[in-house]
Amino acid sequence: MTESAPEWKQTACVLCSINCGIEVKTEGREIVRVRGDKSHPASKGYTCEKGLRVNFYQNARDRLTSPLRRREDGTFEEVDWDTAITEIAARFTEVKDEHGGQSIMYYGGGGQGNHLVGGYAAATQAALGMQFKSNALAQEKTGEFWVDGQLFGAARCHTAPDFHHAEVSMFVGKNVWHSHGFPRARVTIKEIAKDPNRAMIVIDPRRTETADLADYFLQVRPGGDAWLLSAMLAILVQEDLLNESWLAEHANGVDDFKALVADIDVTAYCARADVDEDLVRAATRRMAEASSVAILEDLGIQMAPHSTLNSWLEKLIYLVTGNFAKQGGMNLHTSITPISGGGGGKPKESPVQGERVLSGLIACNHVPDEILTDHDDRFRAMLIESANPVHSLAGSQKWRDALDALDFAVCIDVAMTETARRCDYVLPAASQYEKAECTFFTLEFPENDFQLRHPIFEPLAGTLPEPEIHARLVKELGAYTDDEIEPLRAAAKQGRPAFAEAFFSMMGEKPHLNKVISVVLYET
Repeated sequence: MTESAPEWKQTACVLCSINCGIEVKTEGREIVRVRGDKSHPASKGYTCEKGLRVNFYQNARDRLTSPLRRREDGTFEEVDWDTAITEIAARFTEVKDEHGGQSIMYYGGGGQGNHLVGGYAAATQAALGMQFKSNALAQEKTGEFWVDGQLFGAARCHTAPDFHHAEVSMFVGKNVWHSHGFPRARVTIKEIAKDPNRAMIVIDPRRTETADLADYFLQVRPGGDAWLLSAMLAILVQEDLLNESWLAEHANGVDDFKALVADIDVTAYCARADVDEDLVRAATRRMAEASSVAILEDLGIQMAPHSTLNSWLEKLIYLVTGNFAKQGGMNLHTSITPISGGGGGKPKESPVQGERVLSGLIACNHVPDEILTDHDDRFRAMLIESANPVHSLAGSQKWRDALDALDFAVCIDVAMTETARRCDYVLPAASQYEKAECTFFTLEFPENDFQLRHPIFEPLAGTLPEPEIHARLVKELGAYTDDEIEPLRAAAKQGRPAFAEAFFSMMGEKPHLNKVISVVLYET
């Protein structure tokens, strides 16, 4: 019997938040060719060099293929899955019984295209009574989310720029050419650069590929963004460039805002930002006269001095010029599930330092200090998933010390990361191309797409998809039994209508299952 020829399979790139549609040709377990998927509704065949190299992710040399248990001397030994799940559940239960579920912290929740894991991890958190969590969003985005909440009423009211229709596009701390941020980014900014009726403003300390395309490149001094953005707002007020009619109809606090910036010394602020004042005035006037303005801020200012202030100032620019809720401006996108704004009913402060919990997350840099203390309420254990805080966060050594100080730590990941090496158990997950997966980064406006990806490979031998890992943990923790959910399995064999009826009936009769609903659905 001859082997069939390789086929092109539809999937998506998982190496940035845009998740462009791609088609891949496979041979065995290798991805041998990649091309953009022209039928994808968002990316329409577009891809960059990242997507063309996804095989380096799929077949990385350091992928894990067995659960690992840490020995006394710091080395690891392979154990079978049943042993790992039984021992991990027992160790977590010991911590919970002695110190309470709130002493166990969850860090992670999925990668750039790996978000279903967050739903299944929620069941494990509920089964253990976890109250506190964090992830990369708490390093990068919670300041912006907080500002969104103050301006628009809820932190989940995140705004999306409509660069495809904007007359003026501004990028603050963002090199679109490399880090994208919206579909077909390079194509779009090249179109803007070529159109004499449109303009691009780039604020960045470094002359990037995006800056090379800009009409106005404001090369700000590192850390000087707040001075520059404040100067732009002052110019809008002092030169009577505000959209007064829009503000009168849609905004409050306008007089307070005007008073705040009316006396700003624009010359001094531009000098502090180290940007030519004439160029700042020209760029600001161009925005004020435009029919539409879209702005994208990113990590360049969100992981820099005055990050939350920068987010507020940036949003004020498009609000006071009337570029909110319009084509070519800034809009509230829809989402299949919010990526921020959680934490309802959860603690508002961290247990040791009393640091603010924003969007349900403790700021990443505070986490080690919630461990490295003799405080009775310190974190005693952690479950870390699809994340490598020792490598990706500030203070790597402090994070190592913190993980070493925990009573117990578990890491779920595809590779033996720097963080995994500090944990007591490491559980090998299937890759994003070995399971059904999706992204909740459905952030676009006006077109908004959600893509559920099918697996293109079987899980690598020895690995398990995260839903299976969490289902096994939750069951071992005693949150449900096979007998309890067996009626749902039987109903599923009769079809979806019968399953739906049985499911909602059971959730009413056995409300304790609601907290682990994701794994109940997975199991049945």
